[in-house]
Amino acid sequence: MLRFAGQPISPRLAGSERPSHYRVGCGAPAASSGSPAPVAPRPADGPRWRWDAQFLGGATIKLRKEVVGAVADGFRINWHFEEARFAGPVLEGSFLPGGGDWMRIRPDGVAIVDVQGCVETPSGARVYTAYGGNLELGRDGYARALRGEFDPWPPFVCTPTYATADKALDWLNRAQCLIVGRVDMKALIVESDAYLIEVGGRKNSEEQARGMGWKPSVI
Repeated sequence: MLRFAGQPISPRLAGSERPSHYRVGCGAPAASSGSPAPVAPRPADGPRWRWDAQFLGGATIKLRKEVVGAVADGFRINWHFEEARFAGPVLEGSFLPGGGDWMRIRPDGVAIVDVQGCVETPSGARVYTAYGGNLELGRDGYARALRGEFDPWPPFVCTPTYATADKALDWLNRAQCLIVGRVDMKALIVESDAYLIEVGGRKNSEEQARGMGWKPSVI
C-alpha cells in the first residue's frame, strides 16, 4: 500500500484504467520538448526608481582626539564633540555635551564611523541622532594613522536616523537621511551636509509615477 504523508492513498486508484505514476521531489516539473525554456529574470539595465534629496542643514563640529590604540578589531580613536552646531532651513540647534564619534580604522585604511549625539533646538526640543558610515583614509591610512598622520581633508559618507519627542519635529522619526562631508585633520573640524532621502516612482514609467502621486514632500 502506498502512503502519502503517512496517509494511505485511496484504494479506488486500483480500479483506474490508466496506470498511476508519481514523481518524488519538490522541484518544478520539467518543460516538455515543445515548451519554451524558462527565462531567468534580467538584472536592471539602469536606475529604476526616482529619488529626491532635500537639504536639511549642515553641521560644523570641533573635535577633541582621544587615541585608544590598536586593538583586536582595528585602530580605535574617539573623537569627542567640543563645539558642534547644526544649522539649516528645517532644523537648527547645538549638540549637547557627550556627543562623539567612536571610530575604528580597518587595516585597509577605511575608518568606520560610529556617531551618537543629541541636538537641542532654540525652542528646547531635543533630537537624538546616531549614524554610521565610512571615512576614506587611503590604502595606507591604517599605517599612517598609527603614526598620527592623516590626509588633510578625508571624505566621509554616513546614514543618520533621528529620534525626538517633539511633536513639531516628529517627521524626523520616520526620516532616512544621508550625510556627506570632509574633516579638516589639521584643525580637527568636521564640515558636513545632511539630506532627507525620498523615493518616488519608476524611472521608466512616467504614467506609473503619476499614478503613485509622488512628489517631494515639503517640510
